[in-house]
Amino acid sequence: MSCIGRAEAQVTFQSLLREMADRSVLAKFPQSGYRSLQSSSYNRASVVKDSAGWFADSDGTGFIRKEENNGHEEWVVMEHTGPGAITRMWAPYFYYGGLDDLEGPEVSIYLDGDPHPVISENYFKLITGRGSFPVPLAQRTARAGDSYLPIPFAKSCRITFNKKPFYHIISYRAYPQGTNVVSFDMDQLHLNMHVIDDIAQSLYSSFTKDKGVAVHRSGLLSAGKEISLDVRKAGAIQEFTIDLDPVQVKEHPELLRSLVLQISFDGKQTVWAPVGDFFGSSDALHPFQTFTRSVNALGQLRCTWVMPFRSSFYFTLQNLGNTSIHIKDLSIKYSDWLWDERSMYFHTNWRSDELLAGDTFKDWNFIDIHGKGVIVGDQLTVLNPDDGWWGEGDEKIYIDEDRDKKFPSHFGTGTEDYYGWAGGEVPGKDDVFSHPFLANIEVGSATPVRRGAKGFNICTRVRALDAIPFSKRLVFDMEASPGTQIRNAWNFLDYSAMIFWYGRPGTVDNRPPLPEQALKPVITLAQIDSLSNAVKAVLDK
Repeated sequence: MSCIGRAEAQVTFQSLLREMADRSVLAKFPQSGYRSLQSSSYNRASVVKDSAGWFADSDGTGFIRKEENNGHEEWVVMEHTGPGAITRMWAPYFYYGGLDDLEGPEVSIYLDGDPHPVISENYFKLITGRGSFPVPLAQRTARAGDSYLPIPFAKSCRITFNKKPFYHIISYRAYPQGTNVVSFDMDQLHLNMHVIDDIAQSLYSSFTKDKGVAVHRSGLLSAGKEISLDVRKAGAIQEFTIDLDPVQVKEHPELLRSLVLQISFDGKQTVWAPVGDFFGSSDALHPFQTFTRSVNALGQLRCTWVMPFRSSFYFTLQNLGNTSIHIKDLSIKYSDWLWDERSMYFHTNWRSDELLAGDTFKDWNFIDIHGKGVIVGDQLTVLNPDDGWWGEGDEKIYIDEDRDKKFPSHFGTGTEDYYGWAGGEVPGKDDVFSHPFLANIEVGSATPVRRGAKGFNICTRVRALDAIPFSKRLVFDMEASPGTQIRNAWNFLDYSAMIFWYGRPGTVDNRPPLPEQALKPVITLAQIDSLSNAVKAVLDK
């Protein structure tokens, strides 16, 4: 826990690298007071919440302005005055011509008013790990690239393309004036390759390095019963693992929904979710691995988010279903933690299944939080009865006063873009991937061939340097905007979601526990087809 009790001082390329791989940092409200902001190519027809153009598609052409630099025309796609740091850059690795048009623009990154860019090279190569930024901090996903290499700047940052911008998202921190930031240069990248190698090992480990104290429970969990662990001392959970019998889960997948994880810290319950949904496996065990959660084919489900508490925690697995569950091992590792005015409780909220018709466009709410905290991850599960693409919706994340202004600090370009990959063709089995901060956990679970999105589609995102602090309120919406071929009243998609965040004591949200919904079987394609046929029959009369 390298950052506990240490004042944040100078922000450097190396300090940001080390922060990226330190899970404990997320459990303390940022002392630097940075704001999380985003520039993207969203459709500029979207101006004010719920007004005309609010759900406009075609989010790939937006930019700030054109300008001339060093005798060349450039398109400005991001600019900020004041100290800050680029924390993530995303784009599809194809251009306007589609998957056969792979060259794309040159990107130039200007820092602190210098007329000469600190970086100038092909954007697609840069963010896919084929340029100056090394894997794993820049790499390919599914038809896209994501760079998490931090680029701090002391005074200002401006990013341009030398061609008409296509889909892009750039996340960055805005530090308060006076923050001591050392601006990035390429020499720092050369000198810190050994640090990047060390960081990569941490990012790809599904275990924590903290030794701590490990406690275990196991046994047959009968219907209506629970296994629990009560610890009364100050500390922080560093890691927990739930070891299930994969054979039993395959025979009874409903157990993933009816087995519920509940955690209380200092007498207040902040975590309540079906185990399967918490681990991206609502319908079946789906192996994947990110920086904070992993599932393997052996039935081991592991979480490494740090969870501090002042005096106690109460950890429970409850079987709400009718079938006894074999818990091979419940392992919880915890260690010392000095609780202070910045320490936060870990929260998890589940929004259960909601069927929406294809002709309904709405901002589907993940969560609405009042108080002070930090968003650190989320997950979206969509059950799609169509073979084709299911989601055109943009994320809209409102921070503090944004809701009053009716425009979010984060306005995205599409659901798959938010989760780090891209369209360009119908998704399929080849698009499943796991990286430290992004995972396409499942694609088209009911599709028997290589291409097709019919069935469950599960995407997740973990935030580190791009975590989103809020001091008063945070509202996280995702447009329920189906694929263009399924926008009829009889086309239905089923949505459910998880949200992971930290909050100071007293923070409240709009997502209470849902035991009645957890008792219901996971919705099936047959149920959606039945509803679709019923609606068609009514409309045909």
